[in-house]
Amino acid sequence: MNSIKVALALFSLLLCSVAPTPTTAEKSGPSAGGSFQFSVAGLVQTVDFSARTDKDGDSSGELTFSGAAELPDQDVDGGSGQTTAGLISDVYYTARFDCLEVNGNRAVMSGVVTGSTLPSYIGQRVLLVVEDNGEGVGQPSPDRLTWGVYAQHARTWTPSDAELEVDPGVGLTWTATDAERNDDMGIPSHRSEQVTCKSFPLSSYSLADVAHGDGNIQVRP
Repeated sequence: MNSIKVALALFSLLLCSVAPTPTTAEKSGPSAGGSFQFSVAGLVQTVDFSARTDKDGDSSGELTFSGAAELPDQDVDGGSGQTTAGLISDVYYTARFDCLEVNGNRAVMSGVVTGSTLPSYIGQRVLLVVEDNGEGVGQPSPDRLTWGVYAQHARTWTPSDAELEVDPGVGLTWTATDAERNDDMGIPSHRSEQVTCKSFPLSSYSLADVAHGDGNIQVRP
């Protein structure tokens, strides 16, 4: 009997020594999130957002906007979007993110409006750019952000040489590169006109300050 107990003890010890140790959690991808209330031109606005890129490179998240908004006569791109001018005191919309780019303490997110008190907003693209400047009221610079809602335009014409009845170049595509640089990724001749987080460099955005205490922005590369 004692020999059986010894054998079982040795068997248990062997199992413990060869059992695989738990693997550490996979490193999460870049993320950005925040919830804050602020005013622009005297209009109180609230924005809640979160976005994350997973290990496969797919981005997802959501945004909720509520508050007063000053609407122009038409969208800035000259399309047939929102045409109601003036102040609307109770605007609400939600968006689903499908693109996230993070560079240092800045992040840009884009997606599609999925619901809104303004029917013309539904289906349009939304772009949110944020800058995380640390936690607490003692930080020398406040968090900053900017955003916009963009109508999607369908191209209804094809560029061609007006002097040729049949332009053989119509439909051709190419990529323009710097011949002196092997690392130049190039610019495609037919770029997507859909507004995404990759449409403009992060350095091109003008951001508005968000006072600490009204909310917080967090960006994690």
